[in-house]
Amino acid sequence: MNRAAPGIRLPALTLLVFIAMAGCGVQQPSPATWAGWTRQPVQYARYFQLWAQGGQQLLLTFGPGGSKDTTGIFVLDDSTAGIQAPPGAVRLHSPLRRVALMSTTQASFISALGQAKEVVGCAYTDRLRDTAVAALARNGHVEEIGAGEGVDREKLLLLAPDALLSYPYGTKDQGRVLGRIPVVPVSEYLEGHPLGRAEWIRAFGALFGLEDRADSIFHGIVERYAAALATVPSGTQRPVVFFGSAWKGSWSAPSGNSYMAQLIKDAGGRYLYADSITKGNIDLGLETVLHTGADAAFWGRILDRPERVTAADVAGGDSRVMALPAFRNGGAFYATSAESDLFGQAGLEPAVVLRDLIDILHPGLAQGRKPVYFRPVQ
Repeated sequence: MNRAAPGIRLPALTLLVFIAMAGCGVQQPSPATWAGWTRQPVQYARYFQLWAQGGQQLLLTFGPGGSKDTTGIFVLDDSTAGIQAPPGAVRLHSPLRRVALMSTTQASFISALGQAKEVVGCAYTDRLRDTAVAALARNGHVEEIGAGEGVDREKLLLLAPDALLSYPYGTKDQGRVLGRIPVVPVSEYLEGHPLGRAEWIRAFGALFGLEDRADSIFHGIVERYAAALATVPSGTQRPVVFFGSAWKGSWSAPSGNSYMAQLIKDAGGRYLYADSITKGNIDLGLETVLHTGADAAFWGRILDRPERVTAADVAGGDSRVMALPAFRNGGAFYATSAESDLFGQAGLEPAVVLRDLIDILHPGLAQGRKPVYFRPVQ
């Protein structure tokens, strides 16, 4: 199951499970039934919307099918006076004060808002990379809610959080409650633009009643990303980049409309499969990889290795791939989730990720800067 942005295969950082939850499917929003609600501007994100009426906020979430795949409609206010909720909407205690997480990646967004202490449960607490929530877990303030390949339903119900933050799997009939606990699907990993992934801080801000703080954080993220973009001279040659992963001799690569494709483009590179616009990854046979990969000056991969990463690791251990120009000329690069919070904090630091890639593709611009997420093979 691919939990990362389209085009990135996620190591076991999150609990990849379905939950058997009661409740019918969410109705598709219809303008005729949304009297009084006004859609708020969202700049880059495509998998959530914010609506407002008076002093109330509404969060609309989507799954892999985009705006035609509604996974949740949540009214974020306890007051019901004079407000008619859209059909299928769930009212959340607002602001949230006790939350449980199905994904460790969600912890970074909550910590960025200064709300780490509101996390009372999390799946796979031993894999938490956010320092604040991980410290609370070690001290017994965050309960483990994972149980094998499922969720410890009894423990979760005893914790009685205001909401369980989950994630969609493309099932239109995903339940909206677990017992009496509302389930809020979070799908930041589906965003194809780095700033779209970061903009989910605004959805978290709405959930925690910290809209102004979230807007300020996001504004700073956008400014830093623009500053990083500006470091790539307009006349700079755009080297061809291959990026993908290997599994038992087969390769897959991000599509041309993916998170990684956008980052490579913004970093001044020319992604090898930029014209392949699809949903999900592109499956590649070895013959295709050897043929098309011969044009690449750089070859990147995401790994989960605590040990020193070698060019052979990036090549999937295949000597034929190692013979390609990118490897012969020192163009192999990587990121490893064993060293950095690639699927959590990195989502809130797209400018840092971008600078890493700029320094790799245009080493003359690095000026001694130390990489954080992506780095060349030494």
